Amino acid sequence: MLEIERKVAEAGVLRPWLVGMAVALLLFALGELLIHLEQARAYEAAQARLQSAAGAMRGRLESELNSTFSVALSAASLVSAKPDFSSRDYERLAQSLMAWHPDLRNIALAPDNVVRYVYPLAGNEAVLGVNLEEVAGQRDAVKWLRQEWKPVLTGPLELVQGGKGFVHRVPVIVLDADGADHYWGQVSVAIDATTIFEKTGISQGSDIVYALRARDFNGILGKVFVGPERIFAEKGSVSMSVAMPGGNWQLAARWREPVAGFSWKTLAWHALAFLLAAGAGCLVVFAANGRQRLQVLASHDSLTGLANRHQFLLQTESFIALATRQKYPFTLLNLDLDNFKCINDDFGHDAGDALLVHVATQARECLRASDLIARFGGDEFMVLLPDTEQGPQLDVLVARLRQAIECDLPIKGHTLNVGVSVGVASYPRDGFSLEDLMRVSDFNMYADKRQRKKRQDEVRA
Repeated sequence: MLEIERKVAEAGVLRPWLVGMAVALLLFALGELLIHLEQARAYEAAQARLQSAAGAMRGRLESELNSTFSVALSAASLVSAKPDFSSRDYERLAQSLMAWHPDLRNIALAPDNVVRYVYPLAGNEAVLGVNLEEVAGQRDAVKWLRQEWKPVLTGPLELVQGGKGFVHRVPVIVLDADGADHYWGQVSVAIDATTIFEKTGISQGSDIVYALRARDFNGILGKVFVGPERIFAEKGSVSMSVAMPGGNWQLAARWREPVAGFSWKTLAWHALAFLLAAGAGCLVVFAANGRQRLQVLASHDSLTGLANRHQFLLQTESFIALATRQKYPFTLLNLDLDNFKCINDDFGHDAGDALLVHVATQARECLRASDLIARFGGDEFMVLLPDTEQGPQLDVLVARLRQAIECDLPIKGHTLNVGVSVGVASYPRDGFSLEDLMRVSDFNMYADKRQRKKRQDEVRA
């Protein structure tokens, strides 16, 4: 059995392991691909939810801001229709508008860009009489408003009356006596957007982090005034425009916790893919080893590890066909142990098996690696010697083979003297077919056996 294990090992050197590793790597790669696809699907789904949430936030912002900024548009329309309004008219108008929009800091009227009216007056006295074209940080927007006659939103900026806020300016256009339009001035509304941000929830803690920045009337992006600026450049964030009369804000959003990144769940999936791939690879190795073992057992003698009868016949037929084409000789040896049945009967089958293993071992040591040795059945062995003819060289080989086999063999406390009879047949001298060669070698083996027995009888006599 040890020889069979060696044959199995020789037949499967690296091959089952290579196949197993290839299968394991393939399955692991497939598992990693499926994990990647699932992560990509989850990421896309998360990004779709983020896009939807950001879109809803934009909608709330636009609704609140447009509602608030409509105050300036309404005031400008009323002033355009009645430029000769009184202070009392303005106060009633402003009071009414601010009642609907408590987020407003003040509503100011600035004929020719100089503030003449402001509501409420308390806390806003500093803005009265100010020429807005001369206020640092506001003059460019005011000049642009005069030139373009379009609403403009600026901020956040330092307000003249104190604090920071956003200013929404709407030009007031009136008809002169000739029916021509001319720039009268502006309505400006100062707002503190904190309340608006609280209403929309953009500044509150949630699973999503938002950031806002403004784009001024020249299209230049300003500083971020809500949230961290880095969100606009981070991978996985989404951004969109928030449109309003006279202005444009940029909204960015990302998940507070990264969607793609290290997680114990992902690690568990990778570990599972590795374990499944490794398990499948081991199963493939086990199956391949089992298959090779079956192949070896089907073609080799389980006791001696030599080729069995079936394997010997197959290889010899192929060898004869090759020798016929290439016209080179070979020799067939038929080895048969003397008195093997008596040894089995007297000392048991274990002793007989040990004797057969001894013969196989000595034959392998005496013969070449290219020679084919087979246990043909029972105590009979066949040897095919390529490129060997009968003659002195063959006689020396047979003698050496006899000497190696016919030694005193200690088995179970007994010393057995093993004898072997050898029959020789050569191709093409003794035949061209395996049947002919086996018949000749068998005949010569029995002739050798008779001669050996005759000599032994003469010695005993």
